[in-house]
Amino acid sequence: MDGLEIPNLPSENKEGNALNPSEEEVDEDYANAVSSLEQRMENPEKFLYTELIRANLGERAAVIIDLLISLGRLSIREMHNILNKDLDTYSSSGQTEWSIKDIKSAIVPLIQLRCLKYFEEKPYSGRNTTYYYYNTDGPLLMLYSGLIVEEMNNSFPADLEENEISAAQVIQNVLTVGSISLADFSENLSDESKSSLYAVSDIFVKLCDQGYLVPISKLTYTPLTDFWNVLYEKHYNAIPRTSVLSDLRKRAEAKGRAKEEFLNTIKKHTDSSKVVTTDPVTSLRTVHKNVPLTFNIDRFLKSRRSKHLVQLSKFRIGQVSAQVYRAALKLTEKKSVDLIHPLTQTGLLQDYDENNSIREEVKLMEQNSASFNAIELSKHLPSNLQLEGSLVTQKREIGGKKRQKEDGDDSASKKKLKTKDGFVIPSLPSHISGSINGAVDNEGEDDEMDLDEEKDTSNSVNLVNMHLKLLASSSIPFLEETRPGVYHVPYTKLMPIVRSSLYDYIIASTLGQSAMRIRRCIIANRLVSEKVINSMALMKEKDIRSTIASLIKFNVAEIQEVPRTMDRSAARAVFLFRSKEKHSYNFMKQNLGWNLANLIHKKEKLKEENATLLTKANREDVKGNEANLLLSSELNQLKMVNERELTTFTRLTRVISLWEIFRFYV
Repeated sequence: MDGLEIPNLPSENKEGNALNPSEEEVDEDYANAVSSLEQRMENPEKFLYTELIRANLGERAAVIIDLLISLGRLSIREMHNILNKDLDTYSSSGQTEWSIKDIKSAIVPLIQLRCLKYFEEKPYSGRNTTYYYYNTDGPLLMLYSGLIVEEMNNSFPADLEENEISAAQVIQNVLTVGSISLADFSENLSDESKSSLYAVSDIFVKLCDQGYLVPISKLTYTPLTDFWNVLYEKHYNAIPRTSVLSDLRKRAEAKGRAKEEFLNTIKKHTDSSKVVTTDPVTSLRTVHKNVPLTFNIDRFLKSRRSKHLVQLSKFRIGQVSAQVYRAALKLTEKKSVDLIHPLTQTGLLQDYDENNSIREEVKLMEQNSASFNAIELSKHLPSNLQLEGSLVTQKREIGGKKRQKEDGDDSASKKKLKTKDGFVIPSLPSHISGSINGAVDNEGEDDEMDLDEEKDTSNSVNLVNMHLKLLASSSIPFLEETRPGVYHVPYTKLMPIVRSSLYDYIIASTLGQSAMRIRRCIIANRLVSEKVINSMALMKEKDIRSTIASLIKFNVAEIQEVPRTMDRSAARAVFLFRSKEKHSYNFMKQNLGWNLANLIHKKEKLKEENATLLTKANREDVKGNEANLLLSSELNQLKMVNERELTTFTRLTRVISLWEIFRFYV
């Protein structure tokens, strides 16, 4: 858990510093730093998204995102008034005033890279007003950009001998400009690469078939909440006013129709089959050349979810079963349910019945949309995976004993052959009879070998089925059997277990094994006293109190006071402990998000402090000749900057794998 920090405000009093303002003035830079740190801690998610936008698009774009996250949707006129009203807060260095042109020029790249959504409303005054919302897709694509390229290299390995263009290069261009069409991508190819246009078209087809590229539509930039409100209002107004239905029945009917149209529209938006067509010249599959395509972040998050599940199955069951499970997840990944259901972003979760109905609908989709059997899975297993001997089974060896018994009684059971005249046929010499028996045995062995080969080919499906049953019968339900021989992945049951196990790992690695033991004791009993913890945790009373204090500090456990007397005297009250997992997970998500943003902030600050050196090192005449053109001190400084940047990227990758579990696996 190296690299994780608990965000605490710096102490106001420094050792050796006088507190009398008349003797020493307050350091203005230190006060600004403390104020900035306090603002970052108020909303760690805003701190993270703002730092990502600042690192990729600059200071002005970061100010716009900060404003929209803090205040919600705004129009350009409202942004102009707020920014000019608080110039000290929102103005960058050297900027005196924000103009509408400055705001529009900052909004354009944010919309292009899917950091903003917009919706046009027509108020009662009759003048249309466009409101802008912040969109999390853009910052997430910036955060996962390196991992996305790595995933494309692993899923679609490049064959540089036949084709110079790979799927990773296509996705990298899409992430850079936000969206791209096949025609635009082909125009930017070099003359040598244009000879492989069919191979480039094939890459686009594969990416669309797997769901990584989806066409851009109006829904891409429309907030789902406003889209839902428009649909609901349309269906509600479609019901005649003369209808005898009650208002409650009308709302329920309008809600049902709006749900159906909402989900169908979302499904059509993410369906890339309409983009793929057949080229009339070559009769090969291709995509429409002028349709802009963008990256589907939801599809990538499904692959990240599969990696977490494979790691958990490898830890709990075994490596071979985990490889079978990886193939099963890969087979059903595209058709599996999304991490975040679209209806959860419409405000319907405020209703308890709607929340339960959405959960039941997701469970039904898991069973119907992404089921498989052992025969289908055996066709998609990796070629280097050997299942023989991977499972320990017990067999009774009865055949050997029976054969020995038959061989022992063979001589006694032999009958003498006679002719019609009563003449007894003599037995063959021993060397001739041995050769005949050997030939017969060889034929029998050949037959047995043929049978064994047939068994190996037929048992491969049986071995896969046995591994699937092992995954389904585990204490953690990695698979569920829908009907005999047909399985599906119960994500709604699995993801809370993944989140809980990771939370236990973080607590054990940061606060110790004793903290994890006490937390499990509190969760198992829901509401416990210190005496119960002493009897169950088998620890010293002194150690238990110090550990519980640490758990309370980091929001792992909470204290509940139970009064004994009518006057509710605190001296005679009993203090019990409980744990609210939702609050604990939310605190952990904010802590990990703050660490992510802090790592990005430190990386950008390091580049800013060494801007002159990095500019000199990136010059064309200096690249590759640093040893001759840079001083020894500059070389040491450049080495230190590169090492710290590499360490930051490593820590970012580790913290992302922890943060995404608490961010998406709700």
